[in-house]
Amino acid sequence: MLLLLQRILVVALVLAAADSLQVRMDHPWRPVEARLFLQAGALWTIFALAATFPARLTRGFLAARGWGSPTGETDGLREGLVLLFWSALPVLAHGTLDRYTGFVGLASLKSPRPWLEVLAVGLLLAFVVVGLDRVLRRFPLGRLRWVGLAAVLIVGLFLPLRADRWAGKSQDGSAHAATAGSTASKRPNVLLLVLDTCRSDRLTPYGYGPDTSPHLARFAEEAHVFLDSLSVARFTLTSHVSLLTGLSPSTHGTRLTNLRFDRRRAKSVAELFHANGYRTGGFVGTDVLSGRTGVRSGFEKYDDQVDPLVCDTGAWALIHDVQSLLAELGTPFRQNGLPHWIQDFQRPANLVLESALSWIEDTDERPWFCMINLYDVHWPYLPTGDARAEFVGDYAGPMDGYLFRSDRWEAGYDPTEADRRHISELYDAEIHHLDALVDGFLGQLGLEQGDTAVVLTSDHGEAFGEAGHWKHEDILEPQVRVPLLVRPAAEEPFGRRVDRPVSALDVAPTLLGLAGLEIPEAWPGLDLLRVDLPPERVRLVEDRDDFDPERITVGLYSRHWKLVRRGFEPDAHHALFDLRTDRIGQEDVQEEHPAVFKDLVEELAELRRVGDVRDKASESLTQSAEGLKALGYLGGDD
Repeated sequence: MLLLLQRILVVALVLAAADSLQVRMDHPWRPVEARLFLQAGALWTIFALAATFPARLTRGFLAARGWGSPTGETDGLREGLVLLFWSALPVLAHGTLDRYTGFVGLASLKSPRPWLEVLAVGLLLAFVVVGLDRVLRRFPLGRLRWVGLAAVLIVGLFLPLRADRWAGKSQDGSAHAATAGSTASKRPNVLLLVLDTCRSDRLTPYGYGPDTSPHLARFAEEAHVFLDSLSVARFTLTSHVSLLTGLSPSTHGTRLTNLRFDRRRAKSVAELFHANGYRTGGFVGTDVLSGRTGVRSGFEKYDDQVDPLVCDTGAWALIHDVQSLLAELGTPFRQNGLPHWIQDFQRPANLVLESALSWIEDTDERPWFCMINLYDVHWPYLPTGDARAEFVGDYAGPMDGYLFRSDRWEAGYDPTEADRRHISELYDAEIHHLDALVDGFLGQLGLEQGDTAVVLTSDHGEAFGEAGHWKHEDILEPQVRVPLLVRPAAEEPFGRRVDRPVSALDVAPTLLGLAGLEIPEAWPGLDLLRVDLPPERVRLVEDRDDFDPERITVGLYSRHWKLVRRGFEPDAHHALFDLRTDRIGQEDVQEEHPAVFKDLVEELAELRRVGDVRDKASESLTQSAEGLKALGYLGGDD
């Protein structure tokens, strides 16, 4: 038994070292941490224990055909290699099959190709094991044991030696920009704070009755509060790329169907800040903004570790998908749409802010640009403590903060006004809790010293049953109206309320303007503090985050009119809304205003002459599909 336990431990450590190295190579922007190897070792130990039974059967089968004795200390190496084979095979097979699933589900597994590839992987692994047996048996086993253990520890704990290969460098590998010199040190720090899924009409500074955000209201007294602010997209990644590049989704090309920011199509403000002598840091609360999407471009430090380190390993990927399949079988395994035990693809604001503050307080003398995403107001709505007691009233209905993913949810149920009110109250309580956390964080930045500017906004809003809409899968007004507050770097800034039309495309030029940096001429947005904002302005909202071209939606805003186009010409469907009398945007008035409708349709066609955007799924789709499902971005859940 002792020999068996030793073999299990050795196999687990070898596979954990290989898995840890692969994770670090796939995530070079993250620091090397010993915890990854230790966590992976614990997980692989479970796999090795499970593999002992087929390994014993295999050794007996091989011994009967002359490949060594099934027992005895001299045959321990072969027993260990057979155990390694059966431990690694399920994970490698899953990784092979996983390339054929993702957004498309299991349909692709009906073809023979993925299974033939699994067979090939198994045969290749068998050849590797046999080759290792022939090579390793040439060395003294005692010495081999210690050399192997040292190699495993070095690989598992330390390699690669330079984990953050972008540290101190821009994406093209250049060293810290030296062009700014002493000029950069005189520039203010700049913070972009994004409250994910936060609609503006639920905040105190925007006139909401319940006092959800008293701290933000005080912050607003020293900030420019833009009352008519629109997002440009309804998906977190798409919207954040627009916030960082100043470009519309149709220009930068990032969307749900490719999960990739191509920096060849657009340059992030992080890159521009870095080129002007700033240190740059990004800190996010959701896996949707993982660095593998490319959104980390230009950030020296990018903290996207939202789940335990082991969740990036191949071993955990198998467990993850097994849990997902079990969840499809029924309620005991569903766990309210989050069946993954230690993984939920998001992290609370307090951890994000702690990491950001630690980086901000670094002794580096360069000014900093920091982007922070806080995901707490996004589904699920699970407020606790004082916030829940203050905002959530008595309720005995069937809906809870998990919404349509709840184990209590029954298909076909039509939510009542009481249900909608309850979910709305849960959302308000989440905002209230986040408001206090943000206030504590801002209080530690020393804004009163006048050396830090802040831009606070959101990527999109949320619907709670208005016109039958929920979540943020459309561009209804509650889903696209977002807060935008700008506090310049000043010891005693004055606040003002601005009712001119602004857009998320204005955020990037405003960030550069706050630092006194040059704004690219190609950007369509405005520096909100440097120009006189026009009282009338055409703005676009683009929802290109859908696999069905007929559901791809573009909204054009002109004065109080909103034109919505779904699909592509010549089969596009248009609707016209008068936001003076229709605050939500649900009553089509094109027949009552044919001239306005005609003019806006022609204007939209002139602004956006776009073709079909049936994107091909990239490799990142299969890597992130389960995470997106868990966060509610697939299957009509969000």
